[in-house]
Amino acid sequence: MLKPASDRLDYSEMLTPPFGYETTFAVGTTYSLDLDALIGVCLALGLSESIDNELKDNPIYLLEALQRTAEKILVFCEGGQIKVPSNSNALHILLEKMVVEVVMKNKKSFHPKFWIVKYENEEGEALYRCLVLSRNLTFDRSWDVAVEIEGKYDKENGKTKPLHDFLQSLTKLAKRDSIDRNKRKELLTLAEEILNVNFELKEKEFTDFSFHPVGIENYSIEETGLFNNYNELFIISPFLSNGIIKKLNDIALSNPYHNNTLITRKSEIAKLKPSSVTNFETYVMKDIIVDGEEALSEGEQEEDLLKQKQDIHAKLYLKTKYSNSELFIGSLNASNNACYGNVEFLFKLYGKRRYLNVDLLRKDLFGDSDKDNPFEKAEIRDDEEPELTAADNLEKIIKKICRLKSHACISGGGDVYSIDIQFEGPIENDNVFIKPLLSNQEKALSNHLVFENLKMLQLSEFYIIKAISGEESVYRLIKIKTENMPENRESSIVNDIIKDKNGFIQYISFVLGDDYLLSLLENKNNMKYGFLFGNGEIVPALYEKMLRAAARSPQKFSDIKKILDLITEDNIIPDGFKELYQAFERVVAKK
Repeated sequence: MLKPASDRLDYSEMLTPPFGYETTFAVGTTYSLDLDALIGVCLALGLSESIDNELKDNPIYLLEALQRTAEKILVFCEGGQIKVPSNSNALHILLEKMVVEVVMKNKKSFHPKFWIVKYENEEGEALYRCLVLSRNLTFDRSWDVAVEIEGKYDKENGKTKPLHDFLQSLTKLAKRDSIDRNKRKELLTLAEEILNVNFELKEKEFTDFSFHPVGIENYSIEETGLFNNYNELFIISPFLSNGIIKKLNDIALSNPYHNNTLITRKSEIAKLKPSSVTNFETYVMKDIIVDGEEALSEGEQEEDLLKQKQDIHAKLYLKTKYSNSELFIGSLNASNNACYGNVEFLFKLYGKRRYLNVDLLRKDLFGDSDKDNPFEKAEIRDDEEPELTAADNLEKIIKKICRLKSHACISGGGDVYSIDIQFEGPIENDNVFIKPLLSNQEKALSNHLVFENLKMLQLSEFYIIKAISGEESVYRLIKIKTENMPENRESSIVNDIIKDKNGFIQYISFVLGDDYLLSLLENKNNMKYGFLFGNGEIVPALYEKMLRAAARSPQKFSDIKKILDLITEDNIIPDGFKELYQAFERVVAKK
């Protein structure tokens, strides 16, 4: 995504199963997490649809995506870095089982951006896809990079041992008992399978590859080869430390090409000393690009130009030495925390300088003229390093809160519940507040809190933390392990989203459709003309879809059964539908 006009990657497409395959299990890691972006991942992995289409606006269809993927997705993120949704609703509760917060003991950060997904076809053949990204699981528009590689089960080759070790490390890094027992088993099974997966490169520019987790047991930055000397080096790092840049600067060999390059953010320039970049030309993104990308999407008119804030967010290192090249892509910033403390992930590609070199990359990024170049040279001065902002300090406060042991317990029943929350350890700041995700009750954070008079749909393991300093405030979600969660909570969510008979017919029609987006459009059309439901009878179109599904996709009836079991409200399931379903179920069972 370094050239958004021509090379933009679609996060949804990168996760969507190949034709003929379905998602079996997916493990993702990210520093910061947007729950709405995670719903988009569920659309891609569960329904093979993009979050950009109309499905994202209809909770009934999103419900099906979450139902399909609830047991198949596990996402690890940095504790205290879950974004508060702009429009929180019951669907977000269904993401609880998927999200695991990681709190580093050394006060550093869990920072890898990574996916490993297992797909299977009808014959039971497995395909494995690995994504290594610089992008968080958010809707940030900044410029990022990603690499995708696929492989099939073969025999142990040694290349995937780092992947195996990284997946296993996730169970040790996560909070105790924060991973669902069944998903933990799936994760460890996937880790063992990965040892026998043969990933293959498809691009001729690269001759080999290797995986490099950093910061887990037995894996350090030195083993990556990043700090080996070089003739040429091109760095893109949005955040940096002067010491790491100086270290990279000082290991340069004689350079006949004179084109070592560093691209970073303008806010980071003050951290650098002139003596630390003697071998580099340093660039930042032009203000006109940062302040708003004029993006003309396909099908849009000129008056629909989008203006969106952005900056560089890619982490990339291209090194050449004599005739050889190495390209590093992943989550690692050129900072002290990233190299010595954080958990990170890098993918390393090997090639020859004639195909992979700094000149080619500079031309690709900078264009043919200064007008085309989105970057400009930065002046490095002996300034003092910038002090932390109020927002930075508030982030640190929330990070400390995430490191406190916490526990919650629900009491009550029927229509009224209470949540008792306890935090162990000192709470140092008075201007921190907490409230349940779907409740307006807010309390000052203390070691013991009780939220009373909550309804079933206000019960969640997600809580909003608000930290305030003067006019500055930071909001984050945290997840608290909760006991005595009502067993029928998911049923209440399903009832609340489907609501009535028309919603039920929409849902079943959607499940039975061969093309989800087409099913949505059909349902919209039927709703427009009032053909979905009437006189207590199942519409003929639905009966025809059930016939087609019985012949072609009998597994869809198990999806219908699951939703029938969850619906408890009498006014949702149309009269006669259960009997019709049971008749089809008997036919399908005989096949």
